[in-house]
Amino acid sequence: MMRRNLLALAALGCLAALPLHAEDLPAAVAARLTDAPVIRGQFEQTRRLAGFSTPLVSHGDFVVARGRGVVWTTRDPVPSSLLVTPDKLVMRGADGQVQQQMRADAQPAMRMVGESMIAMLRGDFRSLSSRFSVTGKLVGSKGWTLTLTPTDAGARRAFARIDLSGDQYVRDVKLEEASGDSTVVKMINPAAANRLDAAEEQRFE
Repeated sequence: MMRRNLLALAALGCLAALPLHAEDLPAAVAARLTDAPVIRGQFEQTRRLAGFSTPLVSHGDFVVARGRGVVWTTRDPVPSSLLVTPDKLVMRGADGQVQQQMRADAQPAMRMVGESMIAMLRGDFRSLSSRFSVTGKLVGSKGWTLTLTPTDAGARRAFARIDLSGDQYVRDVKLEEASGDSTVVKMINPAAANRLDAAEEQRFE
């Protein structure tokens, strides 16, 4: 269940779309994204498990810090938090106590998932291109859409396909997992900041 939860985390309009060559896409999208030390916001996550008709819907907030990782805090229906850094993954319960912790160097699959999560939320599609084939298009003057298809064995074991869209921020993420599960995440009111606040610093400990 921990692995399935970790695999957890569309632009509108009718403007003309401009297709790009695959090698140009990461740079073109990066040029439209806000590159800030900290990006924070809220999320709505809808998770569908293979074999179950009722989706699991959760809400919370996220903080992405350059060079640090991401903290994904679920507020409802079941409070919890997930810290993902290049070195570790830590799940905490509502009381703040560690429920599970994994060192990335001992879990190659978890390292791949963690690095991919951080790259997706930061819009670092250049690093993702080493594990995924990237196709997509620019939409109008600000928007973009991308589809990531896994190309290496590790990524294929976790993901079947990832669809993303946004503007100056990543706004929508859809994960189609190899297990048959899927997760749709809507990023709500993302905003840039120069530094973490005191409460956020504690979340990254």
